[in-house]
Amino acid sequence: MPLSTKDQLRRPLAYINLNALRHNLEVVRARAGGAKVFAVVKADAYGHGMVACAQALRTLADGFVVSTLGEADILRKSGITQRIMVLQGFMDASEARFAARLMLEPVVHQPWQVELIEKTSLGLPLSVWLKIDTGMHRIGIPPELARSLHTRLLDSGRLRHAPGLMTHFARADEADTSATQQQLAVFHAATEGLDGERSLANSAGVLSGAAQGTLGDIVRPGIALYGSNPLEYGSAADLGLKPVMRLATCLVAVQAQHKGEAVGYGGRFVCPEDMPMAVASVGYADGYPRVTASGTPVAVNGKIARLAGRVSMDLITLDMRGVHAEAGDTVELWGESIAVDEVAQAAGTLGYELLCAAGRACRRVYLPVTESEG
Repeated sequence: MPLSTKDQLRRPLAYINLNALRHNLEVVRARAGGAKVFAVVKADAYGHGMVACAQALRTLADGFVVSTLGEADILRKSGITQRIMVLQGFMDASEARFAARLMLEPVVHQPWQVELIEKTSLGLPLSVWLKIDTGMHRIGIPPELARSLHTRLLDSGRLRHAPGLMTHFARADEADTSATQQQLAVFHAATEGLDGERSLANSAGVLSGAAQGTLGDIVRPGIALYGSNPLEYGSAADLGLKPVMRLATCLVAVQAQHKGEAVGYGGRFVCPEDMPMAVASVGYADGYPRVTASGTPVAVNGKIARLAGRVSMDLITLDMRGVHAEAGDTVELWGESIAVDEVAQAAGTLGYELLCAAGRACRRVYLPVTESEG
């Protein structure tokens, strides 16, 4: 997609394909074994824009997942009426009352939160999820306390219904499923016979097949919705996922360089021959990592050029051998021609980080949902 003159005043741009977002949710739903799908839209929907993404998914998702009460408040104020799970829960009585008033579903992950519910008049009944630490060892209730805390929550008289029971997989992205199977065994032993909905699987848990048959009542896909591969192996395309963000900019210069000339900070790229080089308007200030390795593919007018030398704050240099282009031509950093996961690998990180960073730094342009595709 060529950049308009107006858009070039704000380069680079993050194009967000909401039809692809909806497609990816349906890919997850088809693998979810009948479980409800709560779309994870925390961290501003992984850089894609929380409100816009939630609005695009509101007729498809059974609920949403955020990190904080503040994120949930924004969704409610934007008209989202579906269920909202809040992963970090509440920190004090006023936040618990706030969650009850907005009909949110905070996660209870510490014993003191149960005590707070027991001792606090909330004004309205509260829905909560009791998170059990089955092996992630980040936040969660020790498995041996699950039954007693579940009973205390039921006996408190403060809840709308039995607390949901959940956990989070630490290694579902790995080809070896043994760690996930161990977490499942711990979860089932800790919760057997207890009332309440179950929620276990993230994107990797659903798409890897590691938890097939034990996905619970609700799955919580995150990164897969945005078209990035949640697994350590394979690709997003292999899973049927479509890229949602296309990070694009333009060339600001194309020029010939001579053999032996060093390019960019530190002179890390030395021209092996007389060759064309180009400069594109993007850099680490825009979410394109400084540590991205030379040779990383970049699409110029749909053809593959290569990153050459260090990434600067707002410029990159490109090896244009075999690619004809002029200043003003379109450059794609990731999206339709280049997978974000490929760039992330070249930067020694994950697609999550690149999407969050670029979505925060760049102006987003939304491609609207169409009836034929949505």
